Amino acid sequence: MYTINELYQDMEQFNEWAETLYKVEENLFFTPIAEGKWAMAETMTHIAYWDTYILTAMLPKMEQDADIQSIDIEKLNKEAATHAKSGISQKQILQEQQQARNALLTALKAKDESFFTTTFKLNGETLDEHSGYPHNAFNYFSGFVWHDNHHRKQIENFLDEQNQSV
Repeated sequence: MYTINELYQDMEQFNEWAETLYKVEENLFFTPIAEGKWAMAETMTHIAYWDTYILTAMLPKMEQDADIQSIDIEKLNKEAATHAKSGISQKQILQEQQQARNALLTALKAKDESFFTTTFKLNGETLDEHSGYPHNAFNYFSGFVWHDNHHRKQIENFLDEQNQSV
């Protein structure tokens, strides 16, 4: 059974892995990983924006039986992608991602264990449409660990195709 401590470890491990991306050549960091896909820069900014959004907008609302409305996903993703293409450096993008993740982890670790079983509605739904499980804090954050790993695999596959090791 997946535990809260394992959730924390997985979130921390993503940051440890993200540190290896400092070694990627900057031009490659800003190259789309496939036609119609984001570059690593956009992906890492996307993760930073989501961590910040979750910390500031979602986490404070996660109370028993709350009915939480989520932001327009595409709007947030577009803002993140625009930021990544704004001329910001690879180093700054990675620092922002790490800072956002660390801030989210600090806030989560400050929560009582009972917080993670807090059930709520998300956009009027009591069950997650992807997993079929009830919306609660633990399942919500577990879903983001899956999301992190999805993007990590995309980046690792791209780097393998480019014969880049990190």
